[in-house]
Amino acid sequence: MSILETVLIFVGLPALISAFFAATSFVGKRTPGAVPRPFRLGQEWTHAPVLWSAVDEVTTHGHHGGHHAAPADSANLIGGSASGKW
Repeated sequence: MSILETVLIFVGLPALISAFFAATSFVGKRTPGAVPRPFRLGQEWTHAPVLWSAVDEVTTHGHHGGHHAAPADSANLIGGSASGKW
């Protein structure tokens, strides 16, 4: 096997395959479904409120079971709690 054949097999084919997948990534829609219009400052906000939290786990059970500093029925336990002095 010559050096040219070796280079074509071990460099050319992977480069060709990578170029094919790179080219196909630019074809088609970027996001599935409908894309909402962007919100601009000054427009009225018409969307319903959304609760964003860091985690979706209940922190009073499971591997946090030994840390019962807060009451178990508290609704403010999403993501745990923190304290400190500033």
